[in-house]
Amino acid sequence: MELLPNSGVLAPDASVGGNRRILALCSLAALLEGFDNQSMGVAAPRVIAEFALSARQASFIFSATPFGLFAGAAIGGRVADSVGRKRALIASLLLFGLFSVLTSLATGPEWLLLARFLTGLGLGGAMPNFVSLASEATRGKQRVSIVTLIMAAMPFGGAISAVVALGAQLGWGWRSIFYVGGFAPLILALLMMRYLGDSVKVPLVTRWAPPAGSVLIALFGEGRARTTLLLWGGFFFTQSVLLLMLNWLPQFVIGLGFSRTQASWASVCFNLGGSAGAYFLGRLHAGERRRKWVVVTYAGMAITLLGVASIGTSFAVTALACALAGIFIIGAQLVLFALAPLYYGTSIRGTGVGASVSMGRLGSAVGPLYAGLLLTGGSSSATVLLGITPFVIVAGVAAFFLTWRPQSDD
Repeated sequence: MELLPNSGVLAPDASVGGNRRILALCSLAALLEGFDNQSMGVAAPRVIAEFALSARQASFIFSATPFGLFAGAAIGGRVADSVGRKRALIASLLLFGLFSVLTSLATGPEWLLLARFLTGLGLGGAMPNFVSLASEATRGKQRVSIVTLIMAAMPFGGAISAVVALGAQLGWGWRSIFYVGGFAPLILALLMMRYLGDSVKVPLVTRWAPPAGSVLIALFGEGRARTTLLLWGGFFFTQSVLLLMLNWLPQFVIGLGFSRTQASWASVCFNLGGSAGAYFLGRLHAGERRRKWVVVTYAGMAITLLGVASIGTSFAVTALACALAGIFIIGAQLVLFALAPLYYGTSIRGTGVGASVSMGRLGSAVGPLYAGLLLTGGSSSATVLLGITPFVIVAGVAAFFLTWRPQSDD
């Protein structure tokens, strides 16, 4: 094992089997993150009915997890640069598993709001760490495509969440979604304690020391200011669109006159489309024509949003439109996740990725609140979808100019 240049940390063992194990466990973490991200959205119709929530109350509850994610991502990424990604990831999984279980025990809106916020803290700490672990376990030109493929487990997890919601036909309540989403990460955390190795080993003598340099230097020093701001813009506005769709899509579909079961299937199509599309978009964005594919991806987001907003009474057409929207909306976000670690060196990667994810989570809180305000004001589901088109444009511009920024050497 050798010291990585200018990092103060030790390089990982050159173990193919070890790296594959890291990637497999990161995939499972991404799957569970996707499950929880979608869980409140697919449970929403029954949660709203049980607690008689207004659109305003529902929008605050939907945004509670993203606000927790915002804080958790910033803290979790920075802490991981000090104590190691493995420890930070396991702690995050334990936290979000515990509070997801507590979500299932909610007896009122206040309990639900608090449980979802605390779940978000754990989720937020998990994401920058499994993204960084996966990126560090992959080398060369395959990093973007492989990490995007790993992250494609997130929408697949969302699809599983929507399938679990269909258990209502078997007499399962909405609480069963959060039982599954709570106990699964607790089990995964135990597996990681035994089988997960850090992709980057932190020396024992510095394991509990703060990372070198301030957060501001890590994010904005040495010419990284423009890169960081472009990443933040891309993450913020792309996540605004994505979380709005994840949380409100079932309600949108019901608002168009379809049943709750059909709404759950629409969520399945959206997530499976994103999971399948992420693989192809990851390979395309890893190539030499990344700028062209950035334009295609964000143009596809705008067009498919217009398509979902203008669908008629045929559920087959609705399902197809949702699948196409998933390909571009989810695909764009997963590509950003894969790209973010490439712009920060190993010693500050957790801080850089965590800050980008944190800004995305802030955007994911804004999206549902924005939808709630429009719906409270009397806007239709179609109007809400059309109203987020400017978010897509800003995100696309940020991602486009990001392609000119230099990447880290390690």
